[in-house]
Amino acid sequence: HGFEMVNVTYVGDTLVAYKVTGDQNVPKGEVSFTVDLSLDAAASKGPTVAGGLEPIQLGKKAAAQWGSQYLQRFAGQGQVASKGYRNAQWLEGQLILVSQYFSFAWLPISHQVFFGRPSAELTLKLLRQDRQSGRSPLADDNDAATRQYLERCLEETILLEDEMEINNEGFFASHNQEDYYTQSGCFE
Repeated sequence: HGFEMVNVTYVGDTLVAYKVTGDQNVPKGEVSFTVDLSLDAAASKGPTVAGGLEPIQLGKKAAAQWGSQYLQRFAGQGQVASKGYRNAQWLEGQLILVSQYFSFAWLPISHQVFFGRPSAELTLKLLRQDRQSGRSPLADDNDAATRQYLERCLEETILLEDEMEINNEGFFASHNQEDYYTQSGCFE
């Protein structure tokens, strides 16, 4: 599918990734995946460490590359569909924290996607491509409508960032975190 964008938000302890750019299977605005980050949910899925599934242990070479011997992971559900958003269904998946990135793996179909924070240039490029593809609800709108939509996404992200904090183990713990993206342990 190439580059795609998701807007990550939280509903309580649940991480929700909404598609900002869609594709021929799951369109823009739909949920791509959800992950319950609560301690209770993690404990019900089997052996856990500090609120997640048992971490993935990396070999020496990979650990040196990513700066950590273990990758934290959490159980979730990922949405898949046939072309035209037909036969949509939810599959078992996992959110995996990899250094400053994260990935989501749709386990039954062995599909994994990596995510990182895009540059402003890449964001604009992806939104323009989505608009030109005709799949976007914004395709027939003017630039003011696109700007308004993006401003709402940014405002929501800023509000959420202001409320989130990471504890010493790298998990979301409380509120009023000012240094969210630069804090050590955020994606470790």
